[in-house]
Amino acid sequence: MECASGLWHDAAMIRLSSRIQKIKPSATLTITAKAAELRAEGRDIISLSVGEPDFDTPKLACDAAIAAIREGFTRYTAVPGIPELRRAIADKFRRDNGLDYAPEEVLVSTGGKQCIYNLLQAMLDAGDEVVIPAPYWVSYADIAVLAGGVPKFIETSESTGFRTTPEQLALLLASADDKHPRGLANGSDQVGRNFMMHNNAHIVAIDSRRRTITPAEAID
Repeated sequence: MECASGLWHDAAMIRLSSRIQKIKPSATLTITAKAAELRAEGRDIISLSVGEPDFDTPKLACDAAIAAIREGFTRYTAVPGIPELRRAIADKFRRDNGLDYAPEEVLVSTGGKQCIYNLLQAMLDAGDEVVIPAPYWVSYADIAVLAGGVPKFIETSESTGFRTTPEQLALLLASADDKHPRGLANGSDQVGRNFMMHNNAHIVAIDSRRRTITPAEAID
């Protein structure tokens, strides 16, 4: 392999950054690869790894994407998203969720994890703690580490609907350093369930007192 400077390097000798070396391989992709390997051997496998729909993209969406390409709608868009799309999202939140956001408060990304990644990169300093209720999506801890954060896990159970309790939060945050803000990753779509604002009132109350931030990956 030849680099831009014209010097030759063996790919095996490339030095990765220390922060990348802290990242673990994706358990989801590892399971997916294993499932594909077993299927290739002729075994009947049900994979519970990648959260991918078992149906094709709806025809309406396909037709709209094809029409946009044919009409030349393929240029870069504004970073926060297409204005018309942001207005449509704000309308959806107001109509279906009772959440009143202006289009200017809506940011469009390629997915929930990108939003969480961007947020932690913008908000965390080295050593800031990120509270992650378990079970959690496998990317969350590594996203926190990449931003210089320190993951702190709270174990949940079926008895509480896999929700964090006020007592668990209070106990964990009581030992936190008040000089550092904390990020609290608590999805609204925990284990396939949706929680409205009143369901997470205790989290909002603790956020207000402890200056924490609660990002959620999905709001339906």
